[in-house]
Amino acid sequence: MQPDPQWTTETGLHDAVARTARDRPQAVALVSGRRTVGYGELDRTADAWAASLGTGAGDLVPITLPRGVELVTALLAVLKTGAAYALLDPAWPADRLREAVGQLDPPLLVTRPGGVELPGLPSWTPPSGPVAEAPAFRPAAVDGSAPCCVFFTSGTTGTPKGVLVPHRATARLFRPGTFARFSPATVMPLAAPAPWDAFSLELWSALFNGGTSVIVDEPFLSAASLQDGISRHGVDTVWLTSSLFSMIVDESPEAFRGLSQLMIGGERLSPGHVARFLRRHPAITLLNGYGPVESTVFATTHRITPADCDRPGGIPLGRPVPGTEVHVLDGVRPCAAGEPGEICLAGDGLALRYLGRPELTDAKFITVRIGDRTRRLYRTGDLGAWDTAGLLHFHGRADRQVKIRGHRVEPAEVERQLERLLPAVRACRVLARRDDGGSVRELLAFCTPAVPDGAMATLRAALLPHHRPAALIAVDVFPVTSQGKLDERALLAMAGEPAEVAPADEHEDPLVRLVAETFGAVLGRPGVPADVPFTDLGGGSLDAGRVCARLTGRLGRAVPVSRLYQHPTALALAGRLRSSRPPTPPRPAEADAGTPLTPMQLVFLTRQLRDPGDRTSHCLLTWVVEGELDHAALEAAIAEVHRRHEPLRAAYLPDPHPAAHVVDIEPPPVEYLPRQPGVEAAVEALRELLSEPLDPTAGDVWRTALAEVDGGSVAVFGCLVHHIAFDGRSESVLARDLAAGYEAARGSATATPDPVTLADAYRAYAARLEGSAAHHASLREEFSGAPDLRWPAGATEPAAGCMVEIPLSAAVVAGVDAVAATAGVSRFAVLLTCYATSLAEVTGQDDFVVGVPVVQRDAPVLERAIGCHITMLALRLRGITPDAVRAVGRLAERAFAAQDVPFPELLRVAGVQPGERHPLFQTVFALQDNPAPELRLSGLRTTFLRQPYLDLPLELHTELWPAPGGGLLVTVHFRPEAVPEVTAQEIAKRFADRTHTLRSGQAR
Repeated sequence: MQPDPQWTTETGLHDAVARTARDRPQAVALVSGRRTVGYGELDRTADAWAASLGTGAGDLVPITLPRGVELVTALLAVLKTGAAYALLDPAWPADRLREAVGQLDPPLLVTRPGGVELPGLPSWTPPSGPVAEAPAFRPAAVDGSAPCCVFFTSGTTGTPKGVLVPHRATARLFRPGTFARFSPATVMPLAAPAPWDAFSLELWSALFNGGTSVIVDEPFLSAASLQDGISRHGVDTVWLTSSLFSMIVDESPEAFRGLSQLMIGGERLSPGHVARFLRRHPAITLLNGYGPVESTVFATTHRITPADCDRPGGIPLGRPVPGTEVHVLDGVRPCAAGEPGEICLAGDGLALRYLGRPELTDAKFITVRIGDRTRRLYRTGDLGAWDTAGLLHFHGRADRQVKIRGHRVEPAEVERQLERLLPAVRACRVLARRDDGGSVRELLAFCTPAVPDGAMATLRAALLPHHRPAALIAVDVFPVTSQGKLDERALLAMAGEPAEVAPADEHEDPLVRLVAETFGAVLGRPGVPADVPFTDLGGGSLDAGRVCARLTGRLGRAVPVSRLYQHPTALALAGRLRSSRPPTPPRPAEADAGTPLTPMQLVFLTRQLRDPGDRTSHCLLTWVVEGELDHAALEAAIAEVHRRHEPLRAAYLPDPHPAAHVVDIEPPPVEYLPRQPGVEAAVEALRELLSEPLDPTAGDVWRTALAEVDGGSVAVFGCLVHHIAFDGRSESVLARDLAAGYEAARGSATATPDPVTLADAYRAYAARLEGSAAHHASLREEFSGAPDLRWPAGATEPAAGCMVEIPLSAAVVAGVDAVAATAGVSRFAVLLTCYATSLAEVTGQDDFVVGVPVVQRDAPVLERAIGCHITMLALRLRGITPDAVRAVGRLAERAFAAQDVPFPELLRVAGVQPGERHPLFQTVFALQDNPAPELRLSGLRTTFLRQPYLDLPLELHTELWPAPGGGLLVTVHFRPEAVPEVTAQEIAKRFADRTHTLRSGQAR
């Protein structure tokens, strides 16, 4: 649904939210952690808050709430009263807050309890708790020219400039046919500093179009936050400053995977970083956005291509966004193509004025006659030129203004602040030190006659982070050129390179040592003290992002940037990381030795310990649920299943001997995803969310999630369980017990059998372990010299979810059974013969080993147990022909007779080393005769959806699943970096064709 173009520009931004609330009240507007807020709830709460605010047209209302649901609700409430909002950072120095509020002259301050207080100014705090029904309140009717918000930016006088912008300035960016795709499906993170116009871009690109805003609880959008937003919430559109973009390209380039469009800018782009991004992510639309706050977010954009990275003048600024005109002028004369001039802007995006600065407004917003029309223009101070293709190119600044991490900074403002804060400094000059790509790396302050003791501490307490100089350098006099101007090059040469910090002694704690080494690596220093704050070592916000990205990679778990801000030394951060590690149960005492692991569980545990990010042991189940699902009953059912089945609430520990220990782990919460446009999108969102690694050593064994679908009472419910506690037969047990728990929660309890404990299950397994040693010698002989399975050429990049499906009808299955009966073998033997023959034809080999999973649930008690009750057999198939079903049947019987030889022992006698690719085996063939996992919930219709594996431990998995009406579904899962897709398709096709042509006489 696209907004009406006229409605979008001629009414208030809050009206767009109200419209979605009327049309789609359950659509998710905001996501904050585990909390989701629908449009109906957001609009209703904003109405209730607006009714109690007491503000109105002409008021400029400061809001000092932290980034969150309350902040968004409060700004909507202010707009509904007809007033305009100004988002101020509660962490700003007190002087800057007072200066900003003084320009606003507001009737009140919106703050949280115990938050910012300003003498003489009444405070209004948002009420707590949900709003069931909004009071009778009629939002103010405003048009597109009405004041909407105030942005504060750097000013040369030493005080911030308040820029007042109208509603249409933001609305123009998101109307149909604009520079990017914005729709109800848009999911955008909200991560920019609230006072910045980029915050407006992030928020309204979602809310204006009925999309979803994902609120980021971090200082900025780190790589880890980006990955989390994509995987958990379906984030598809992102804005990043060029510095932050470059940092993520350097440290975590795969963090962008899953996006559809990415907007970057705020500073000069690095062509090298852009080129690397485009090579790795060619399908993601990459846009360069340019524009000063006086023209509200963007004035021009450009879709970047690889060829742009080789342009001698850098990546173009592009063409005007809708509702915007761009003129390059020499005075008031339009410049020809290729002729540099000042970039001047016109159109709906222009600010109304500067607060309390009529002379500055008149100087910067001028009226010029161009052609046959008179236009109101904003003079940006940026220099640029058109090329012959109509693209705008940047040529620098006409003044001293610089951009630091996307923030506009006037060095003159910083100079005035330093001279005011440091009375011993008679004069100050602030210069920017740039990196090799031309971007501003840091500010340096040169002071005369001297720098007082404690000056840096004073500045840290009083200045904004992007205003703080990296160093204060005392100079006797300021050097000048032969023309009498400040010699900036000579002044920068006086600074030299950053002073080296003396290498610290290596800390004995390995985690502290790792953090300190990461600090030093990012800052380019050989060693740093463990007790010195990162910022005191010279680290900035993007340096902090690099530290956290590298620690995330080294530790295998997310290290949010906020952790470093809260614990700024290597010693403190290491302590926090140690305490925040997922809880590992205490080492069991002698009296609590746990339940021994089976050999297959030991295989899964070893794989987990070798690679904590491993997903090959993840079992994913999804059901489509149609009807009014009772969420509370579902959560109660999950808790009951968790209570009944010890394997789901156990920690699987390797020491002092491999065992499972029942621990006090809470049931997994249902993670509710934003509403999705369809079932397919919901399934994909669940797959992304549930693909995060589990950790059975910490009792993190299973997870659940739910994604509702737009347009009706349809949802997709998903479960992820680690294979160490689960197998194919467990699917139906889980579904049955979830259904029983759901009905019990709704008052329809039925009798259920006693749960099966870990000890019960292990006793049943141990009872079958006699006589396996007799098979060792024959196994060694059987697999001696078994060759590797070699696939045809054509492998591609790694990917997930690669699967080929082919159905077999009931008539075909009946033909298989007829051949089996004639030969006196099982259905499995006939199907394995067809598979082996197809595999031999495609690979050109007539000698290979196939793995066969086998259920070990002989004891009746195990039929109602969730757990890992399987083993893996190996069948060496040599010289198999299409009619060799009896021979394959005898081979299978011998393998089944030896199934009590533990799988690790099978690898050992075959001479296989742990972790290596081995001929035992690279393909699995399984006839899955498990009961279907039917989730029978009263009053609802449920359908189980078989999912591709999240990852494969081997290279090709072929499985046959029961299908309705007596048929079978053939699924061939493959790893494309090993098996070409065409090879997997050919094997599946040949196998299906061979089953179709079986005749009962084919047996020897």
